[in-house]
Amino acid sequence: MRTGWSELALELDRGSIVPIYRQMYERLRELILAGALPEGTRLPPERSLAERLSVNRSTVVHAYRDLAADGLIEQRVGSGSRVAALGGGGRPDRTSGVPWWVTLPPWRVGQFPAVLGELAASEHGGLIAFVQGVPPAEPSPLADLSRSFARVGGDVNYVLTYGDSEGYAPLREAIAVRMRGRGCPVDPRDVLMLTGSTQGITLVAQSLAEPGDEIVVEAPTYPGALQIFQIAGLRAISVPVDEDGMRVDHVEAILRTRRPRFIYTMPSIHNPTGATMNDDRRTRLVTLARRYGVPIVEDDPYGELADSPVPPLLARDAEYVLYLSSFSKTIAPSLRLGWLVAPRTIYERLLLRKQSYDMASSMYIQAGVRDYLETGYDAHIDALREELLQRRAIAREAIERWWPPTMRVANGDGYYLWGTAPRELRARVLLASAERAGASFLFGEAFFAQSGGDHNFRVALTPVARGAIAEGIRRIGEAAR
Repeated sequence: MRTGWSELALELDRGSIVPIYRQMYERLRELILAGALPEGTRLPPERSLAERLSVNRSTVVHAYRDLAADGLIEQRVGSGSRVAALGGGGRPDRTSGVPWWVTLPPWRVGQFPAVLGELAASEHGGLIAFVQGVPPAEPSPLADLSRSFARVGGDVNYVLTYGDSEGYAPLREAIAVRMRGRGCPVDPRDVLMLTGSTQGITLVAQSLAEPGDEIVVEAPTYPGALQIFQIAGLRAISVPVDEDGMRVDHVEAILRTRRPRFIYTMPSIHNPTGATMNDDRRTRLVTLARRYGVPIVEDDPYGELADSPVPPLLARDAEYVLYLSSFSKTIAPSLRLGWLVAPRTIYERLLLRKQSYDMASSMYIQAGVRDYLETGYDAHIDALREELLQRRAIAREAIERWWPPTMRVANGDGYYLWGTAPRELRARVLLASAERAGASFLFGEAFFAQSGGDHNFRVALTPVARGAIAEGIRRIGEAAR
């Protein structure tokens, strides 16, 4: 049995936003799986390795613990930590006659099955369904977008290839130019194209945190992100949102005593409340992120649709902010095209994870959208912004007329209205009554990581025809009364 090693080459990047313990874990894992640390090799004691690397002992403890959880090392009181046998330990029993995957526990995803059921139900039954947050049928980008795809389709041998994993270079350049126009110091090399921004949330969740780690999220927030975080095994610490966005004073209180791996926020036209974080809170949040060494994940699919667009958090700090956006809310969700801007300290890690999912996003889609950015996108954004303003005006007028005074709607912008029912009326009960009256929406519980939202609901103004908004609002008011 081996009793140790002569050298331990652990290169740590102390400027990276990847936690030190995670860097140690990954390097040791590589050495073990490559055979450089054979079975039985004894690892240095936690205290001596911590002194050698000038890190806190708890950092080494965390790395060793994760290696043990993966079955890569064995830890015994009195004999320290040794590389485990990898021949078959911990593998499922193949002799029982039952496929091992049948015994896997189900994902605990809270309210999400109910939400998905609501989305399915909204597709039929004649309801006026204020459910899905999708661009309205008008203004339609289809004519200009079709011409863009026709133009790029001439070079079939090029647009039908895999392309670079980072994305189509001319599109990355165009996005960087647009981001610089919004005050963000973005180089094309910082842009990673995504197959939908949801892929970006997944990449970040898996690259910045491990199962059991804590993160900070807003309450309420985007249910799709909560689902990803729950499946990744992350523990969400919720921070309330008011008319000025995330309560940054709560974030500061959390950071004083805990060490979350990242802060997930939607500071511009928040989903579902429509709130936009004010300037003071933006400055304070970025300051806290840098002070405590906690990165911010800025999700910004609606920012360009604001009446008075606000520079993203990325404009204030390009080192501690990872920025996500998408063309799903401005052009069409079927494109499945988003992008991520990340500092170089984490970019390569994100890229490797993306390659494990899909190698590269569609070159054809990327080339077509890049052409559209140059020919029709800005005019479409202007028209869409005006359409959203008109829809909100129609909805608010109908609410004033048809809803009881005890039903409140938050001030906000964009696609959604965030409603609050009176204390004696739960949103689920209101939804059941509204569906009988011929309208539907999403109940609020799905937007909270923990408890909350019993009396809240979200009304999406864009999936229905403009002429049906007032009637749908009337039906909800009738159900409430």
